[in-house]
Amino acid sequence: LRSLRRATHEGSDLPMETHPSDEPSTSFRKTRGRAGIFTFFPEGSIRDSKGMGMEGDSSETYRRQVLDKKDLIDMFDREGIKHVHLSKIWKHAMKNPYTDFTSLVGIPKKAIHLLNKRYVGCSSKVVQTETSNDNSTTKLVIELSDGGLIESVIIQHDTYAALCVSSQVGCRMGGFCATGTMGLIRNLTSGEILEQLLLARRIKPIRNVVFMGMGEPLDNYDAVRGAIDGIHDSRMFNLGLSHVTVSTVGVIPAMYRLADEIPNVALAVSLHAPDQELRSQIVPSGKFNTMDRILEAMNYYLNRSQHHSFIQYTVIKGINDSDDHARRLAEQLRGRRVKINLIPYNPTSKMGFDTPEAERMESMKEIIMQAGLLCFIRDSTEAGRDVSGACGQLALSTIRK
Repeated sequence: LRSLRRATHEGSDLPMETHPSDEPSTSFRKTRGRAGIFTFFPEGSIRDSKGMGMEGDSSETYRRQVLDKKDLIDMFDREGIKHVHLSKIWKHAMKNPYTDFTSLVGIPKKAIHLLNKRYVGCSSKVVQTETSNDNSTTKLVIELSDGGLIESVIIQHDTYAALCVSSQVGCRMGGFCATGTMGLIRNLTSGEILEQLLLARRIKPIRNVVFMGMGEPLDNYDAVRGAIDGIHDSRMFNLGLSHVTVSTVGVIPAMYRLADEIPNVALAVSLHAPDQELRSQIVPSGKFNTMDRILEAMNYYLNRSQHHSFIQYTVIKGINDSDDHARRLAEQLRGRRVKINLIPYNPTSKMGFDTPEAERMESMKEIIMQAGLLCFIRDSTEAGRDVSGACGQLALSTIRK
């Protein structure tokens, strides 16, 4: 979680409806994936531990997420079913995620049959919730249909709540955040991303969504793009694009696509260093996606968007926290429409890094602001440390359990 309050603060309140939580009435069976690993799947589905259909499996066997907008629309088009029914189907799924579609009225029988055969209202479920001592953060551990686990975090602000969603199981970008130590297990579908929002809304209304959880969002661009479409669709979650922030460590081709296709979402770029040499040491993917190319792609986004770009800079004691680091960062970003967020490093058991002193953070902020740039210290990213839900802490505690 590389969350920031300003990134989740823009936009006006939108009324949301919440529903009492109920447990999914799903039976599970055990099967063996290609690698010989036993995992649990919903009855009627066959998937291996990477979330892919097993050899000999047909599309009829794996129950898809009905919130996967493109998948459902493609099926409707193939079967000659009118799109006018989509709104009723999605509203039913969001209100009754663990029931079938038989009770829907005004829907063609052919559509009901295909929905019950091929889709589920919600394929995932919350298996654990942990709320921080100050009630500012609630971490959701979510089990996917293939038995994989992801984490989402509800962040309570003064007048609204934001949701930090995961886009992958694990992450291949490495670095100093907990998820990077897992490696990439698989991508999430757009439906699985949207199910995180569905499940969180059953706990409290959600106004903003930030793609800052497990995984690198732009490494799974198509699914993230599809999820944002569902977040924005008035027939589904009806959130304005300005309520969505996408974070990236610097997947350059996808940054250009984001700028061309959905420039009205906010972009947060995780730099964490003032120059290429240091960045390549603490962010392994930085060896291939250089800082100059990342900033060039960010400029392309800024030329097409009305937003500032958020610069995420996790401050690690003794690594990137000197006054010289702050001066060189300011020089790199001078003249660009950015807001710099200094994020104190949140410790994880395996990384061996330390949190900087508050005085160091304040000194860096002062130097950057004297250079004429907007800069903020994001103490709020420490919220949830006691439940391992703070910035950079997702994944390890869940995997150990």
